[in-house]
Amino acid sequence: MKNPWYRPDPDLAIAGIEGEWLVARVRLVVMMLLLITPTYKIIEYPFVPVFFWGLVITMLGASVALAIWWALRRNMWRPWLGFVSSSIDVSLITLALCVYAYVSGPLVALNSTVTFEIYFLAIAALALRYDTRICLAVGILAVLQYAALWGVLTSFYDLGDPAYAIGVGVHSVIDQVTRLILMSAAVLLSYAYVRRARGLLHLASRDRLTGIYNRGQFDVALTHEIERALRFKYPLTLAVLDLDHFKLINDTLGHAAGDRVLIGIAERLLAGVRSTDVIARYGGEEFAVLFCDTDRHTAAVRLEFLRAQVAAVPVRVTDDDAITVTCSAGLAELNTDGVNPIELLARADNRLLAAKRAGRNRIHTTEMAA
Repeated sequence: MKNPWYRPDPDLAIAGIEGEWLVARVRLVVMMLLLITPTYKIIEYPFVPVFFWGLVITMLGASVALAIWWALRRNMWRPWLGFVSSSIDVSLITLALCVYAYVSGPLVALNSTVTFEIYFLAIAALALRYDTRICLAVGILAVLQYAALWGVLTSFYDLGDPAYAIGVGVHSVIDQVTRLILMSAAVLLSYAYVRRARGLLHLASRDRLTGIYNRGQFDVALTHEIERALRFKYPLTLAVLDLDHFKLINDTLGHAAGDRVLIGIAERLLAGVRSTDVIARYGGEEFAVLFCDTDRHTAAVRLEFLRAQVAAVPVRVTDDDAITVTCSAGLAELNTDGVNPIELLARADNRLLAAKRAGRNRIHTTEMAA
């Protein structure tokens, strides 16, 4: 299994944000419903410690659920939030088992059926973040926490004492090992699900010829990045590039040569942008680049470097022949040129046309030809 620890692609990152928001809402509803049982029991049996602590832990979980929901509601999402929220989920389950062990005996915790099974809900929810790092890190954390709980209780209690087994069953090593195996299997399934989703989304979102994003996925990323930039007041710049006289290449050298040109240019563009930027084949010989957290002046400098790189090195179209290719580009900046995808694309495309009319092999920004 190659590279099990990697940042999610921008397309999966978008899905992960939506997944975090979904988990937050479900978590809040579930915790509010779970308050019904311990509240009823503490009213009926006010002097039973386990019911009291059950209510305390459930109220703590509900408070955490409300806090996370409120943070997301206020657009306070950050990339690390999935790690934190899911770690809290599994840790609260472990905390509940620890409290039950202390208040009612070790086998109440180790033979728990309802509380222990909540681990599987938390592990299943890991996949909704669409981040293999969260699946592995938090999944392993859950397994280690339960293994540590079992180890500590084994060290401090005589689990073979019949007094502990009254009403809750005896201690079984094989049952505890089975629980750890099942938890580990759930973690692997969650991880495999995200890997599978990544593969399928890769096929659906990539241009088959060049391997970079296709137009549909770029439009999704553009909408998401605009929303994020407006929410957090980040700069954002869009560039549209077009290869000069590309039709002539197809007409004189053939479509196979044209395909090799597109592949070569896509590789150079991809190598010249950051991992946080988004690049796509937007149509035919047209490419689009989204410079995230970048104002138009910085984007213009970086785009000019890319344009010069494309023009400087010939593209090999056959084993023996290489041709020089140039490109023209137009830039548009969020807020300055528009606040939605349609406006930004229209302004960038207009400046691309202006660059072509001015002689090609150049870029146009909001202020001047570069």
